[in-house]
Amino acid sequence: MTEEEKERLKKEINSGIDKLNARLESLKGREAELEGKLRTDLQKRIADLEEKRRELLSRSSQLGYTAGEAARNLGDGVRSALKELERGVCSAWDEFRK
Repeated sequence: MTEEEKERLKKEINSGIDKLNARLESLKGREAELEGKLRTDLQKRIADLEEKRRELLSRSSQLGYTAGEAARNLGDGVRSALKELERGVCSAWDEFRK
């Protein structure tokens, strides 16, 4: 993976994370409107998603320290993790926006 490809990937990941951050903030706003078990469930879901986001950020920061095939493999894993996180945020949003 070239340095140029790494930079494009970093921009892609950062853009995706920015969008997810906005959705997570909306979920946090929804948390104040809920009570009881629903609120607790949403808090747990948000905490889990935030942990996954931190892991994704950690993995993506490693891109600068890898080269060649290792960088390509790490990049593929980071893209996959971003898609998984996107699905998780969308699922939580669908479940708790009602």
